[in-house]
Amino acid sequence: MHSILMWLDMAPGTWLSAASVLVVGAFVQRATGFGLAVVSAPLLLMLEPRLVPVILVLFGLTVSLMMVRHYRHEVSLGPISMALVGRVPGNVLGVWLLLAAPMAVMEKLIAAIVLFAVLVTLFRFRLPVNRATLFSAGVLSGVFGTVASIGGPPIVLLMHGLPPDRMRGNLAAFFILTSTLTLLTLALAGQISAWHFGVAATLLPAVLLGNALANRIASRLDRRWLQGVSLSLCALSALGLLL
Repeated sequence: MHSILMWLDMAPGTWLSAASVLVVGAFVQRATGFGLAVVSAPLLLMLEPRLVPVILVLFGLTVSLMMVRHYRHEVSLGPISMALVGRVPGNVLGVWLLLAAPMAVMEKLIAAIVLFAVLVTLFRFRLPVNRATLFSAGVLSGVFGTVASIGGPPIVLLMHGLPPDRMRGNLAAFFILTSTLTLLTLALAGQISAWHFGVAATLLPAVLLGNALANRIASRLDRRWLQGVSLSLCALSALGLLL
Protein backbone atom coordinates (compact mmCIF):
# COMPACT_ATOMS: atom_id res chain seq x y z
CA MET A 1 0.00 0.00 0.00
CA HIS A 2 2.88 2.34 0.81
CA SER A 3 4.34 1.91 -2.69
CA ILE A 4 0.93 2.60 -4.23
CA LEU A 5 0.60 5.82 -2.23
CA MET A 6 4.12 6.82 -3.30
CA TRP A 7 3.06 6.34 -6.94
CA LEU A 8 -0.06 8.40 -6.26
CA ASP A 9 2.04 11.07 -4.52
CA MET A 10 -0.14 11.02 -1.37
CA ALA A 11 0.95 10.85 2.24
CA PRO A 12 -0.56 7.88 4.17
CA GLY A 13 -2.21 10.25 6.65
CA THR A 14 -3.83 12.25 3.85
CA TRP A 15 -5.13 9.08 2.19
CA LEU A 16 -6.51 7.71 5.46
CA SER A 17 -8.23 11.02 6.25
CA ALA A 18 -9.73 11.16 2.74
CA ALA A 19 -10.99 7.58 3.10
CA SER A 20 -12.63 8.43 6.44
CA VAL A 21 -14.35 11.48 4.92
CA LEU A 22 -15.69 9.34 2.06
CA VAL A 23 -17.06 6.71 4.46
CA VAL A 24 -19.09 9.42 6.20
CA GLY A 25 -20.14 11.03 2.93
CA ALA A 26 -21.30 7.75 1.37
CA PHE A 27 -23.19 6.89 4.56
CA VAL A 28 -25.06 10.21 4.47
CA GLN A 29 -25.75 9.87 0.73
CA ARG A 30 -27.26 6.40 1.10
CA ALA A 31 -29.26 7.33 4.21
CA THR A 32 -30.72 10.65 3.06
CA GLY A 33 -30.64 10.64 -0.76
CA PHE A 34 -27.81 13.12 -1.25
CA GLY A 35 -24.82 14.44 0.64
CA LEU A 36 -21.67 12.63 -0.51
CA ALA A 37 -20.22 15.72 -2.15
CA VAL A 38 -21.79 18.24 0.25
CA VAL A 39 -20.13 16.51 3.21
CA SER A 40 -16.89 15.58 1.46
CA ALA A 41 -16.00 18.45 -0.89
CA PRO A 42 -14.83 21.08 1.62
CA LEU A 43 -12.96 18.53 3.74
CA LEU A 44 -11.25 16.90 0.75
CA LEU A 45 -10.35 20.32 -0.64
CA MET A 46 -8.51 21.08 2.61
CA LEU A 47 -6.83 17.64 2.64
CA GLU A 48 -5.90 17.30 -1.05
CA PRO A 49 -7.25 19.80 -3.63
CA ARG A 50 -6.55 17.39 -6.51
CA LEU A 51 -9.40 15.16 -5.30
CA VAL A 52 -12.04 17.80 -6.09
CA PRO A 53 -14.09 17.60 -8.25
CA VAL A 54 -13.13 14.52 -10.32
CA ILE A 55 -12.95 11.92 -7.53
CA LEU A 56 -16.25 13.07 -6.05
CA VAL A 57 -17.97 12.98 -9.43
CA LEU A 58 -16.74 9.42 -9.95
CA PHE A 59 -17.99 8.34 -6.54
CA GLY A 60 -21.22 10.29 -6.89
CA LEU A 61 -21.88 8.24 -10.02
CA THR A 62 -20.96 5.02 -8.16
CA VAL A 63 -23.30 5.68 -5.23
CA SER A 64 -26.13 6.77 -7.54
CA LEU A 65 -25.82 3.52 -9.50
CA MET A 66 -26.11 1.58 -6.25
CA MET A 67 -29.06 3.66 -5.06
CA VAL A 68 -31.10 3.53 -8.25
CA ARG A 69 -31.42 -0.25 -7.92
CA HIS A 70 -33.47 0.23 -4.76
CA TYR A 71 -35.73 2.98 -6.12
CA ARG A 72 -35.89 2.21 -9.85
CA HIS A 73 -39.70 1.84 -9.72
CA GLU A 74 -39.97 5.45 -8.50
CA VAL A 75 -37.93 6.96 -11.33
CA SER A 76 -39.67 9.32 -13.75
CA LEU A 77 -37.30 11.87 -15.27
CA GLY A 78 -39.81 13.32 -17.71
CA PRO A 79 -40.93 16.17 -15.40
CA ILE A 80 -37.32 17.38 -14.93
CA SER A 81 -36.08 16.93 -18.49
CA MET A 82 -35.60 20.71 -18.80
CA ALA A 83 -33.16 20.54 -15.88
CA LEU A 84 -31.10 18.04 -17.88
CA VAL A 85 -31.05 20.50 -20.78
CA GLY A 86 -29.85 23.24 -18.43
CA ARG A 87 -26.94 21.08 -17.26
CA VAL A 88 -25.16 21.48 -20.61
CA PRO A 89 -24.48 25.26 -20.45
CA GLY A 90 -23.99 24.91 -16.69
CA ASN A 91 -21.23 22.34 -17.20
CA VAL A 92 -19.52 24.56 -19.75
CA LEU A 93 -19.57 27.52 -17.35
CA GLY A 94 -18.32 25.29 -14.53
CA VAL A 95 -15.33 24.11 -16.58
CA TRP A 96 -14.50 27.71 -17.46
CA LEU A 97 -14.43 28.55 -13.76
CA LEU A 98 -12.19 25.56 -13.01
CA LEU A 99 -9.71 26.66 -15.67
CA ALA A 100 -9.82 30.41 -15.05
CA ALA A 101 -10.33 30.92 -11.32
CA PRO A 102 -7.40 30.74 -8.86
CA MET A 103 -7.57 28.19 -6.03
CA ALA A 104 -8.39 30.84 -3.40
CA VAL A 105 -11.48 31.83 -5.39
CA MET A 106 -12.46 28.18 -5.91
CA GLU A 107 -12.28 27.53 -2.18
CA LYS A 108 -14.65 30.42 -1.47
CA LEU A 109 -16.99 29.33 -4.25
CA ILE A 110 -17.14 25.74 -3.01
CA ALA A 111 -17.76 26.98 0.54
CA ALA A 112 -20.63 29.14 -0.75
CA ILE A 113 -22.09 26.16 -2.66
CA VAL A 114 -21.97 23.99 0.47
CA LEU A 115 -23.64 26.67 2.58
CA PHE A 116 -26.32 27.04 -0.11
CA ALA A 117 -26.91 23.28 0.09
CA VAL A 118 -27.27 23.50 3.87
CA LEU A 119 -29.79 26.34 3.61
CA VAL A 120 -31.83 24.49 0.97
CA THR A 121 -32.00 21.41 3.19
CA LEU A 122 -32.81 23.30 6.38
CA PHE A 123 -35.46 25.71 5.16
CA ARG A 124 -37.04 23.76 2.28
CA PHE A 125 -37.81 26.79 0.18
CA ARG A 126 -40.80 26.38 -2.12
CA LEU A 127 -40.44 27.47 -5.74
CA PRO A 128 -42.85 27.03 -8.65
CA VAL A 129 -41.91 24.06 -10.83
CA ASN A 130 -42.02 25.09 -14.49
CA ARG A 131 -39.76 25.04 -17.54
CA ALA A 132 -37.98 28.25 -16.54
CA THR A 133 -37.20 27.19 -12.96
CA LEU A 134 -36.19 23.69 -14.09
CA PHE A 135 -33.82 25.06 -16.73
CA SER A 136 -32.34 27.55 -14.24
CA ALA A 137 -31.90 24.80 -11.65
CA GLY A 138 -30.18 22.69 -14.30
CA VAL A 139 -27.74 25.49 -15.13
CA LEU A 140 -26.89 26.02 -11.45
CA SER A 141 -26.64 22.27 -10.97
CA GLY A 142 -24.19 22.11 -13.88
CA VAL A 143 -22.00 24.87 -12.46
CA PHE A 144 -22.08 23.47 -8.92
CA GLY A 145 -21.62 19.87 -10.12
CA THR A 146 -18.63 20.67 -12.32
CA VAL A 147 -16.86 22.91 -9.83
CA ALA A 148 -17.50 20.89 -6.67
CA SER A 149 -19.57 17.84 -7.74
CA ILE A 150 -22.44 19.32 -5.66
CA GLY A 151 -25.12 19.39 -8.32
CA GLY A 152 -27.99 18.22 -6.13
CA PRO A 153 -29.23 21.24 -4.12
CA PRO A 154 -30.73 23.26 -7.01
CA ILE A 155 -32.71 20.18 -8.08
CA VAL A 156 -33.66 19.21 -4.53
CA LEU A 157 -35.07 22.72 -4.20
CA LEU A 158 -37.71 21.79 -6.78
CA MET A 159 -38.29 18.21 -5.54
CA HIS A 160 -39.33 18.88 -1.96
CA GLY A 161 -42.96 18.08 -2.73
CA LEU A 162 -42.19 14.53 -3.86
CA PRO A 163 -42.49 11.49 -1.54
CA PRO A 164 -39.06 10.62 -0.03
CA ASP A 165 -38.51 7.41 -2.03
CA ARG A 166 -39.51 9.06 -5.29
CA MET A 167 -37.14 11.95 -4.58
CA ARG A 168 -34.28 9.53 -3.84
CA GLY A 169 -34.95 7.51 -6.98
CA ASN A 170 -35.20 10.53 -9.26
CA LEU A 171 -32.13 12.18 -7.72
CA ALA A 172 -30.13 8.97 -8.22
CA ALA A 173 -31.21 8.69 -11.87
CA PHE A 174 -30.55 12.41 -12.44
CA PHE A 175 -27.07 12.11 -10.91
CA ILE A 176 -26.22 9.09 -13.09
CA LEU A 177 -26.96 11.06 -16.24
CA THR A 178 -25.44 14.34 -15.10
CA SER A 179 -22.33 12.79 -13.53
CA THR A 180 -21.63 11.03 -16.81
CA LEU A 181 -22.05 14.32 -18.66
CA THR A 182 -19.78 16.10 -16.17
CA LEU A 183 -17.06 13.46 -16.52
CA LEU A 184 -17.18 13.81 -20.31
CA THR A 185 -16.98 17.61 -19.99
CA LEU A 186 -14.03 17.43 -17.59
CA ALA A 187 -12.25 14.91 -19.82
CA LEU A 188 -12.66 17.12 -22.89
CA ALA A 189 -11.21 20.01 -20.86
CA GLY A 190 -8.17 17.91 -19.93
CA GLN A 191 -9.05 17.80 -16.22
CA ILE A 192 -9.02 13.98 -15.83
CA SER A 193 -5.85 11.86 -15.75
CA ALA A 194 -4.79 8.32 -14.89
CA TRP A 195 -3.92 9.63 -11.42
CA HIS A 196 -7.60 10.22 -10.66
CA PHE A 197 -8.55 6.66 -11.58
CA GLY A 198 -5.68 5.27 -9.50
CA VAL A 199 -6.75 7.25 -6.45
CA ALA A 200 -10.40 6.33 -7.03
CA ALA A 201 -9.50 2.64 -7.13
CA THR A 202 -7.76 2.84 -3.75
CA LEU A 203 -10.57 4.86 -2.14
CA LEU A 204 -13.50 2.87 -3.58
CA PRO A 205 -13.62 0.47 -0.58
CA ALA A 206 -14.28 3.47 1.69
CA VAL A 207 -17.31 4.47 -0.37
CA LEU A 208 -18.60 0.88 -0.43
CA LEU A 209 -18.10 0.63 3.33
CA GLY A 210 -20.11 3.81 3.98
CA ASN A 211 -22.88 2.57 1.71
CA ALA A 212 -22.94 -0.86 3.39
CA LEU A 213 -23.03 0.67 6.89
CA ALA A 214 -25.97 2.85 5.88
CA ASN A 215 -27.82 -0.18 4.51
CA ARG A 216 -27.42 -1.91 7.85
CA ILE A 217 -27.98 0.79 10.45
CA ALA A 218 -29.35 4.00 8.88
CA SER A 219 -32.96 2.84 9.26
CA ARG A 220 -32.43 2.55 13.03
CA LEU A 221 -31.21 6.14 13.36
CA ASP A 222 -33.44 9.17 13.74
CA ARG A 223 -33.38 10.83 10.31
CA ARG A 224 -33.61 14.36 11.71
CA TRP A 225 -30.70 13.70 14.06
CA LEU A 226 -28.62 12.26 11.22
CA GLN A 227 -29.45 15.20 8.98
CA GLY A 228 -28.64 17.68 11.75
CA VAL A 229 -25.22 16.14 12.39
CA SER A 230 -24.34 15.99 8.70
CA LEU A 231 -25.49 19.57 8.06
CA SER A 232 -23.48 20.82 11.04
CA LEU A 233 -20.39 19.07 9.68
CA CYS A 234 -20.99 20.60 6.24
CA ALA A 235 -21.45 24.11 7.64
CA LEU A 236 -18.32 23.89 9.82
CA SER A 237 -16.26 22.58 6.89
CA ALA A 238 -17.49 25.37 4.62
CA LEU A 239 -16.75 28.01 7.24
CA GLY A 240 -13.27 26.51 7.59
CA LEU A 241 -12.68 27.20 3.89
CA LEU A 242 -13.88 30.77 4.27
CA LEU A 243 -11.57 31.58 7.20
